Amino acid sequence: MINFDLSTAKPRDEFGEKGYRKGYSQIQQVFRANGFEHHQYSGYFSQEAMISAEVYDLVLSTMVTALPWLSACVEKFDATNVTSQSNMLAAIRSSASSPEVLFL
Repeated sequence: MINFDLSTAKPRDEFGEKGYRKGYSQIQQVFRANGFEHHQYSGYFSQEAMISAEVYDLVLSTMVTALPWLSACVEKFDATNVTSQSNMLAAIRSSASSPEVLFL
């Protein structure tokens, strides 16, 4: 899983007033072209297992080459090795309707 944050101010120099949106869009295109799916906000999951070297190659070769503005605009960029994912939505929704749920 890869999560990142962009500066909202710096992309304006590159793309104009709403530049950060265009920046996020371009990043999404690169991720999708390389087998990732958008998860939420600025999070992306690889559809196939990847080793660290493949992630580094994607970020340091593919992304930096395709998006030369990225290094000046990125605030945070994390890669996490996720071995499994559990969708907790049903459990959260069912517990919300349960009368024994306590709010702390």
